[in-house]
Amino acid sequence: MKYIQKAIAILGITTTLGGIASVACAVPKTSGVLARNETGTQYHRLKALKTPKTAEDWFNRGLERSESGDYQSAIDDFTKVLQLDPNFIEAYCNRGLALAMLGNMPGAIADFNGALQVNPNHADAYNKRGNARAALGELRAAVEDFNQALKIDPNFVDAYYNRGLTRSQMGDKQGALADYDRALQLNPNLAEAYGSRGLIRHQTGDKQGALADLQKAAQLFQQQGDLASYQQTQQYIRQLQPFR
Repeated sequence: MKYIQKAIAILGITTTLGGIASVACAVPKTSGVLARNETGTQYHRLKALKTPKTAEDWFNRGLERSESGDYQSAIDDFTKVLQLDPNFIEAYCNRGLALAMLGNMPGAIADFNGALQVNPNHADAYNKRGNARAALGELRAAVEDFNQALKIDPNFVDAYYNRGLTRSQMGDKQGALADYDRALQLNPNLAEAYGSRGLIRHQTGDKQGALADLQKAAQLFQQQGDLASYQQTQQYIRQLQPFR
């Protein structure tokens, strides 16, 4: 069974008009446990998460705990998975994400290294390790990881976006713009990419393009129900309005 949990390293637009903030790891988007109607499959899944027995059970409960923000308990569950199945690659990846959320970047990198020992061609492990390295300020190493992820999977939207963030931190604005452009070609609904590209366009003097990108980002954030990012983007738009 395949458990590919693509971690989009996006927490809204984590930037200011003066520059790009540190790259952050986000919790992988997973389906939650539906407990409102404890019948059939939903009931059995909920029960399995309460009393895990197999590696898969422990993994599912770890995902649920991570999604709820209980990262330490999630780490404990993923550790149990790896005791039962040392080659369970997504347990390494998701334990690494939980460690990153708790600020333990060296521990996260160690887990992503573990995933890559199991499968040296796991694009998402490179992507996640790149995020952790960027958070530690190891920007060149982070770009190398994103490059490797894209070599394995040339259509990996997250890796383009994350590399764009990192290139921006390095002062490579044109490289960042190229990465955001490619990410949006692959996923035209990636609101964060519009937002980040808009901020880079503002920095490079393209006020009209910046405003258009931020307005598109705000529209998508609103459609996607991300109120916090929508409101943040609207603040940036209000700052740019005098440039119209």
